[in-house]
This record gives sequence, structure tokens and C-alpha cells, in this order.
Amino acid sequence: MLDGITYTNTAKVNFNLLTYMIGNYHYNWHEEIELIWLLKGTVEANVDGNQYMMHQNDLLVINSNCGHATFALEKDCIAMRLHIPPAFLIGQGVNLDQGGFNLNSVRLRRHRDYDLIRQLLAQLSLGIQRHQSAFTINTLYFRLTNVLVTDFLTQHSQPAKRPKRRQGSLRRVIAYINQNYGQDINLETVARVGHYSTAYLSRIFKAELGINYYEYCTRCRLQHALIELEDPSIKIAEVAFDNGFKEVKSFNMMFKKHFGQTPSAYRSHLSSIEHPKTDLFKRPLSHEQEQWLEDSLMEWLKVRKDEQLSACDHCTYRQYFMEYQELRTKVNQLKSLLNQ
Repeated sequence: MLDGITYTNTAKVNFNLLTYMIGNYHYNWHEEIELIWLLKGTVEANVDGNQYMMHQNDLLVINSNCGHATFALEKDCIAMRLHIPPAFLIGQGVNLDQGGFNLNSVRLRRHRDYDLIRQLLAQLSLGIQRHQSAFTINTLYFRLTNVLVTDFLTQHSQPAKRPKRRQGSLRRVIAYINQNYGQDINLETVARVGHYSTAYLSRIFKAELGINYYEYCTRCRLQHALIELEDPSIKIAEVAFDNGFKEVKSFNMMFKKHFGQTPSAYRSHLSSIEHPKTDLFKRPLSHEQEQWLEDSLMEWLKVRKDEQLSACDHCTYRQYFMEYQELRTKVNQLKSLLNQ
């Protein structure tokens, strides 16, 4: 008598889904992999200093610990974003050590999976709102993450910026930086806070957060500088000194490196666009916007599978895209060999 194969696995599904208003730049970085779907409006997205002009229905994936910000270029810009914990994917056997997700509909306008991703996000959002069963929600989430892993996870020659478990003393160091970013702090100072040597602190900072100590300090300072730049009465030099930069030149250089423009250009950008007096970032949607959102998501449930696939499976684009993917794989393999 054949007994068959017994398979047991705990799903451990956890994610964070949010639909919100986009306002001025809010610079941040985090462990979670972020999938953004721009539902309405025009938005400037900045990821590690690269700028992308997103329009309605554009999709973008931001990998772990990549610095990023979004900026609304018109009123009523609404986005849906999904945070996927790397631990979930790793727990399901996905290897993230040498890879990252490459999904950006601004750079690659057409892909056979785009509509499927939008539809699954719509189903996931509506399913949660309507208190559908955990089985249904888990099924949708696994389908969505499977599409991302299967078609958009690429291999790199360098490990992805994926944090590991954070040590307690490193938490103290991070808390200290977050509180004292505006002062003249250095590696030696914060090493004493965590009771580390400078060499060891540098090593574990990079290993556990995916970025080095100086990059973390710079990001903290820029994060707060962005807020001060919204006030035109504060001079750019004051913004620089208030947030820990020793000179305006270094502030300009770091700002341009991370945002692709100078602080003065960003301030001009702010003044050229009509914005409300209070920032709308992550403000809850109004009743009218909620109704618009539900109607829009319902429309995506009507999209048929053959409509999703026809754009790429029945034209020369699919052939060129496959050739492009094969070429990328060969280039990455060559890089790996050269780095050995």
C-alpha cells in the first residue's frame, strides 16, 4: 500500500496594505519590499536618487532599505502601497541574498503581468474591506507574490540591502542618531553609545541595516531637511546647519545625490505647484474619494485574463522582452564571474 507524501507548511502570511494621499516629499527607507500602484494623478517618485514620473496605473517596486520619496504634481494623487516583509519570502524558500525586484512600469511600459498585478491588488484590498476569509486573502497574497518572484526577481552581483535581526545595543545607537542628527556626531561618538569599537560598529551597521553609518546619518538629516525646506522663510543655509551639515556645499551635494536635484531646485518645484497649506501625505481619503476608489477597484475585477495577456503574447514586444531578459541574465552571470 502506497502512503503518499505528507507535506506540512505554516503560511505565516503578514503584510501591510494602505491606500493614501500623496503630498510633498517624505523621505524614508525600511526593511519591507514596497509595491506602489498609483491609482490617480501624476507623481514624481525618487528611488536612490533616480527620478521617475509616474502616471495613473503605473507600478513600482522599491527594494529593502532603498531610500525613496514621492511628490504629488497635482491635486488628489492617490496611491495604494503594499509592504511585503522579506522574512515572509525567505520563509517560503525565496533566496533574496543575491537578488532584488525589478518592476518599474515607467521604464518598461508594457508587461503581460501588469494588469494581473493591479487586479490582484484590487481583489486583496476589497477582500480585506469585506472581511473575506483568511483562506481567500492568503490565496490572493500568494498569487501576487508568486508573480513578483517568478517574473520580476532578478539576480545581482552584489547582495541586496536586506537587514538581519537587529542587536539591542545597535538599537541604542540608532535611537541616538535619530535624536542627535542635527549635532556634530561622528562614528567614534556613537560607537561609545553602543559600547562598540568603531571597526565593529561599521561592520554590523552594514550587515544589519544594509547601509553604512555615514549613509544612515545622511538619510536622517535629509529626512528632516525636506520638512524645513517647505518653509520658504528658512534660508537653505539654515536648513543645512540645523540638520547636521557642516557646510552648504556638502548639503547640496548629498541632496542632489539622493534626490537628483539641488535644495533650491526642490524648493522652486514646491512653489511652482499648487498644494494645500497642510501636507496630505497619508491622510485618510474623503467619503467621495473612498467611493471613487471602490468603483475603480471594482472595474479591475472585470478585467479578463485574455485581455491581460493579449498585449504581450500576441505581438513582437514579447519576443524582444524575452531576448532582453536573457541578455540581462547573461550580463549578470558575466559580472559574477568577473567578481570572483
